[in-house]
Amino acid sequence: MSKGILYLIPVPIHSEDDFDIKLIPPYIIEIINSIKFFAVENIRTSRRFIKKLNPKFDIDNTNFFIVDKRADKEIIKEIINHILDGNNVGVMSESGCPGIADPGQEICELAHKNQIVIKPLIGPTSIISALMASGLNGQEFKFHGYLPIEQNERIKKIKIIQETSGAHIFIETPYRNQKVFEDLIKHLKPQKRKISIAIDLTGKKEKIITKSVYEFSNSKIILEKKPTIFIFE
Repeated sequence: MSKGILYLIPVPIHSEDDFDIKLIPPYIIEIINSIKFFAVENIRTSRRFIKKLNPKFDIDNTNFFIVDKRADKEIIKEIINHILDGNNVGVMSESGCPGIADPGQEICELAHKNQIVIKPLIGPTSIISALMASGLNGQEFKFHGYLPIEQNERIKKIKIIQETSGAHIFIETPYRNQKVFEDLIKHLKPQKRKISIAIDLTGKKEKIITKSVYEFSNSKIILEKKPTIFIFE
């Protein structure tokens, strides 16, 4: 029996209220329609996303496995076993591309060990989209994931990162956006350094702003609790 394929399915990075099927490439919809096994970060939002793509999709006869940061290793092994049995599996994050700052990475890791074909599908990726529009260094960049939650540790990390060259990209939980933004403005030196903030990418309130630390410190910007990508160099 031939093995199935592991599909990495990108999910919109804007809010559900802004959903626009035109932003989803048709070939992705075709692939989703053919899959009966999904590894997802959140079953409820994944089912809603699939139903928006195809209201006639047979959700009740589809298998969903929760793969979040608390996922048991046995769940991941079970998913791989389904692929080894010839079933295609789709991996979906809560938003954006699975495997990037996301538990889907562990599924890919075990898939490689079992010589399973992995197909990353084209779709919205907030990290690259933000860098593309930032005007910052696209030749040399690094994604740092999340900065430390505790402020003193976060400031320490910012000071360490700023000593290395290139564009530095990171994300944050929306309700901490303002605190992180203020820490960047206060502690990045010199003030001619540039910061880019990409807010609600692909959503109705999308906003991408790049300014120097000095300019931001005088602009009094208040960040909404929307998904935001931060970049500085």
